[in-house]
Amino acid sequence: MNRRDELRDNALNYFLEHGLAELSLRPLAEHIGTSARLLIYHFESKEKLITVVMEEVRSRVQLSVMKMMQANRGEASMESFWSWITDKENIRYVRLLFEVQVLAMQNPAIYAQFLSDTSSSWLDVLEHGIPESAQRRTIATLCSGVIDGLVLEYMSTGDLDRTTAALKFFVSLLSQHSGKFSK
Repeated sequence: MNRRDELRDNALNYFLEHGLAELSLRPLAEHIGTSARLLIYHFESKEKLITVVMEEVRSRVQLSVMKMMQANRGEASMESFWSWITDKENIRYVRLLFEVQVLAMQNPAIYAQFLSDTSSSWLDVLEHGIPESAQRRTIATLCSGVIDGLVLEYMSTGDLDRTTAALKFFVSLLSQHSGKFSK
């Protein structure tokens, strides 16, 4: 592993622990055993460091989800996806993805690419678990919106039982109307 990748991974661990809301390069650098100057040398700016770290987060998370789907023979259910998301190890990454998504909406000049890349790449992942149909992308978008909302609710309240019940109810509605989607 080269020095830049090592710094990226150390910054990622820091982001998971501290978030990004009040990120300053000096405390980050001190915590990961380097200098702010060296971080700028390797990443050009704080925003580019965040972008590089978040690209790594997205890559790791999506690879993990794809492995989960492969373990389920390519057809992971929304329930297995939900279980993966709400796992204590994985929710840290999901929380960080949401935090950067909000930063991107607040400051699109810097983070606009992150928003578009994240949305389209997640839809691609979700489509793998949806049967072929003319509405496949629309269904993936609906599922993504429901999951996003339930994840926010879960992270806000900590009520896993209620949010899981809501997801199961949505899945039952989706399966009741699945024939209507293929027309």
